[in-house]
Amino acid sequence: MSQARVLELTELLDSQLGALEAVRDVLDRERDALRDRDVEGLERITADKQERLAAAASFEQHRRELAPDPASMDSLAETPAVAERWAKLLDLTRACRDQNEANGRVIRLQQRRVENTLTLLRGSGDQSDLYGPDGGNRTPGQTRTPLTSV
Repeated sequence: MSQARVLELTELLDSQLGALEAVRDVLDRERDALRDRDVEGLERITADKQERLAAAASFEQHRRELAPDPASMDSLAETPAVAERWAKLLDLTRACRDQNEANGRVIRLQQRRVENTLTLLRGSGDQSDLYGPDGGNRTPGQTRTPLTSV
């Protein structure tokens, strides 16, 4: 492999690592905002996250132009400088994926809580799991009074 190509790839991988570190940072901020239920912060973070992901995707697209398949990347990664950066990139990509999935789970949990609260307040939803005033199961067709009208 030519020295120029190694240099091009190492510079590209350095840029890609920087972009993914920025993604990881924004995912950490997103996690904190979710924990704190900071809606305004989440709106800003979402826009920032999209920009960071677009930048990382752009570097990935360029890297795939240099190494379109795993075999070609393995060949390029025979150079120690490339191999080190490639290993870091794979680790950082996994960390970003894991954090993004964890944030997604938190979002889905919060959505379910809100949906359950709204269902309770509206007096709608699945009647089969409810109990009537006498402590027995409700019969189908029996409705309950929404909390908002009490």
